[in-house]
Amino acid sequence: MAQLSSRRSGEIYGKLLYLYPTRYRKRYAQPMTQTFDDMLAGEPNHLARMAIWGRALVDLPASAAKEHLTNGVDMNMGRNLKIIIGGVIAALVIGNIASFWVGNLHARRTQGIQQVSVAQLADAMQQDGFYSSYGDATVLFTATVASTQQNNGVTLATFVTGRPYAVTCQFTTPVSVGQTLGVAAPGGSAERQTKGVLLHGCAKTS
Repeated sequence: MAQLSSRRSGEIYGKLLYLYPTRYRKRYAQPMTQTFDDMLAGEPNHLARMAIWGRALVDLPASAAKEHLTNGVDMNMGRNLKIIIGGVIAALVIGNIASFWVGNLHARRTQGIQQVSVAQLADAMQQDGFYSSYGDATVLFTATVASTQQNNGVTLATFVTGRPYAVTCQFTTPVSVGQTLGVAAPGGSAERQTKGVLLHGCAKTS
């Protein structure tokens, strides 16, 4: 699951507000929910939204308990029942957040990294499919260096592809002709060449 939808977040937060006395909830539930929704909407970062939920799960029960102590126990719902409902809702929220967290990590590990061959990279650029296939990924491949060129302290290593198009990587560390390397490179850094592709920011993995 990618993340909690805005509607789902509002529903869950609204249920959490049942921990408050009825009189307090009728007066403040709508503005509290609106403020919470606005806080979530103002945070494009998933971790920041998770932090907002975390604070809500800690602060809201304490605030509700304070209202009960100040204004008396709500006779429409017993204290024990409120605690049970609050615990169930909190578990639901935590479960949804945990699902998002695991799913997000899984997506980064599987969709964000692609194991390819150097020939696939050459073919993708030749067939105009490089950026659609690898533009949002980190590509991992193993290849043998066919030639090198020094340019302002940077090594440009061209690999053996067995294809009409060449694959060249920009390294900031020494690379030797004939060396077989494991390489990681951001696909979005690729620069189209006349008959090949130049990858910037390459790093040796082996």
